[in-house]
Amino acid sequence: MSDIPFPILVAAIFLFGCLAVLHIHRRQQDAQRALPQRDAYLAAHGQQTPACQRCRSIDTREFGLHDGEDHRRVVACAHCDKLMFQYSRNTEMRRS
Repeated sequence: MSDIPFPILVAAIFLFGCLAVLHIHRRQQDAQRALPQRDAYLAAHGQQTPACQRCRSIDTREFGLHDGEDHRRVVACAHCDKLMFQYSRNTEMRRS
């Protein structure tokens, strides 16, 4: 078989698997940070209200860029999960 001991082989596979997962996560985070602002998205697509360019749905979902309470929000299509745009919500109004 191989001259590499089994525990070292398992550890190496685990390490490279973790690195692959971290790389994929980082690429997704970079894609979310690179999204246009809401006004730029609407102007680029000639829309008054946001609609998905892939499936034409107007149903959207939003989430925080880093966590659920983040003021930087990312908007995605609720049907096909395509990332659409980002915006910053006013956190001062929420605290009142």
